[in-house]
Amino acid sequence: METTATSNATPTTTPKKRKDPVRFTDETDAALLTEVLAHSPYGAERGSKTAAWGREAAAMVIDVDARRCRERCADILDELAARMRASERGSGLAESHTELDDLLANVAELCEEEEAHQEEKKQLRDKRNEDDERAETMRDEAMVGMKKRKVRHDVLPDLIAHVKARDEANRSLEERKVVNEEARLVIDRARLEQDREERKTLIDLLHCITVKLLPQ
Repeated sequence: METTATSNATPTTTPKKRKDPVRFTDETDAALLTEVLAHSPYGAERGSKTAAWGREAAAMVIDVDARRCRERCADILDELAARMRASERGSGLAESHTELDDLLANVAELCEEEEAHQEEKKQLRDKRNEDDERAETMRDEAMVGMKKRKVRHDVLPDLIAHVKARDEANRSLEERKVVNEEARLVIDRARLEQDREERKTLIDLLHCITVKLLPQ
């Protein structure tokens, strides 16, 4: 009587092939920089930067995510800075200049402007916090001083009114300073928007050229 042999071998599974990283080209770099100039993800507030870069990634014709777009943009900006430093140390010979270099220069300028604007906003917030803390300290000191003093009952209301009037005067002065600072920021933002509109004219022209260079 014949018997059928059974195999105890464990079935093998084929390991999943790792996804190859996307390689950027001059054409995709140009497309990325054009999107960055159009939407300025550098100006996004904290907590919304990933979403801003995600919009750039969604507009690309290659499969990339927000992090990859942000890192690639930082890399090519670093490359531009390195080339500029090398050129300053070089012999002074003229180097070739491309449309991609123009896009890079505009993105670098946009990045610097947004960083400066964010720093101004931070300084304004810090100034407000310092003013609030100073006013709170002054009120506390005034109250402590009043508690330690032995004054007549009819003098105390006048002293309290004096402290309140002084606090109101200080607050009014600080509020005017804040309004002036905010007005200056509005003017700076308007100038930034005007500069961006001027760049957009150049972007529209470069975008048409970039689309023709992208693979169909």
